[in-house]
Amino acid sequence: MRSVGADDVIDYRRDDFTRTTQPYDLILDLVAHRSIFAYRRALAPGGTYRCVGGSVPTLLRMLIGGWLVGRLTGRAIGILAVKEGPAHFEPLAALCATGDIRIHIHRTVALDEVPAALAHVCEGRALGKVVVELS
Repeated sequence: MRSVGADDVIDYRRDDFTRTTQPYDLILDLVAHRSIFAYRRALAPGGTYRCVGGSVPTLLRMLIGGWLVGRLTGRAIGILAVKEGPAHFEPLAALCATGDIRIHIHRTVALDEVPAALAHVCEGRALGKVVVELS
């Protein structure tokens, strides 16, 4: 995350960034397992929180509750949605091709190992992408 400009990278299992005294201008959350009110508390006035993953109930909470809490507090709380299609991914692909952004691959698995790999990811133990090799 630092390679793309993050000032702080936080291990959510060890640190509760919502309890710090220094509010954040921007939070990109890959896990989204805290309450909307905790995220609001962690944001500076005018700040933005976006989650990119989480359970369906969590994402629904972000869509509905995040919008409401954000409107009432002057903060933007919601989901980072990505537009589909090659045109939207070409700039990112170019950064990967030049080495400006690196994608960390935790491991590569065969198709018959997918159930175990999925369990590994769901337990929060994957430290990068898990790639399924089709051969």
